Amino acid sequence: MLLRFCFAGLLLATSAALAQQPAPAGMSLAEAASRRFPQPVRVGALLHRQVLQPAESQPTLGWVRAVVRQGDGSLAVVVAYGGVRGVFAHPIAVPVEAMTLLGQYMEIVDFTPAQLNGFKTFDPAGSQPLAPDDVIRVGLARPSH
Repeated sequence: MLLRFCFAGLLLATSAALAQQPAPAGMSLAEAASRRFPQPVRVGALLHRQVLQPAESQPTLGWVRAVVRQGDGSLAVVVAYGGVRGVFAHPIAVPVEAMTLLGQYMEIVDFTPAQLNGFKTFDPAGSQPLAPDDVIRVGLARPSH
C-alpha cells in the first residue's frame, strides 16, 4: 500500500512538472496544452489579469485585454504587452494553448519574451471578440518557485 501511495505521488509530481514546461520541440501547442489539465473558465474572469513569465522572479509581461476567435477559428488571448507598467504597451495575440492559469494570474509558457517581441501588433480585423459569459478551456500552472 505504501509503495502504491509513493508511486502515485511520484506520478502526480511528474505530471505537474510536465504541465509547467513549454511544449517540447515537435509537439504542437494543442498537444502541450492538453497536458496542462485544461479547465473551463469564463472569458470575463480572464479580462484584466496580470500575465507573468513562468520564471522564479515572475516578471510581468502584460495584462489580458480580450479573448478573440481569429479568422482561422483558433482562440487567442490579446495581451497588452511590453511598455512600463502598461504605458507604451502594444496588443499581441497569444494562442490560448500557450497560456496557463496560476491563481489570479496567467502565464505565457510556450514563448520567451524574445519570441513575444517578434509578435506583430494585434489587428482586430478578421477576429471576433468572445463575450464575457463565453466559456473556454485554459490549462493550469503550478508556481515557478
